[in-house]
Amino acid sequence: MPAVIRPATPEDLPALAAALAPLPLFKAYGLDATALATRFRGALERGEGLLMASDESGPVGVCWFLTRGTFGTGAYLRTLAIREDRHGSGLGAQLLAAYEAGCGEPSGGYFLLTSDFNEGAQRFYQRHGYRQVGELPGFAVPGVSERIFWKPRVKG
Repeated sequence: MPAVIRPATPEDLPALAAALAPLPLFKAYGLDATALATRFRGALERGEGLLMASDESGPVGVCWFLTRGTFGTGAYLRTLAIREDRHGSGLGAQLLAAYEAGCGEPSGGYFLLTSDFNEGAQRFYQRHGYRQVGELPGFAVPGVSERIFWKPRVKG
């Protein structure tokens, strides 16, 4: 099932949020489909990057990002999530590549946060050239540390 990655539209948001709300990551942060759709809508209203992956079954993944702003010069990946049945399919790598391409070549590189309990995501980002450079205890929710990952821009 090849997925198509394209910019999300307001009309996509209810189905996108419903497809991803069951993920353990969103449950851990208390985000249901309504809350996700509201957050995604805000991203579109602010002009942030919001890419959606879909196949014949409907939405299967999202990539939400800011092209600049981290430490004034870096891009920031807010969320990369795919339905559990698509894990290991290469779709995560495609969405990550779309994030990087969508940001151009920010002088400060590419940043993201991942939850301390999300070891699979940490391994995924490390395989794609990111390294942990810090930690923010209790940043998003009490009792969970957010690990800061960074990938420097390749100097050409």
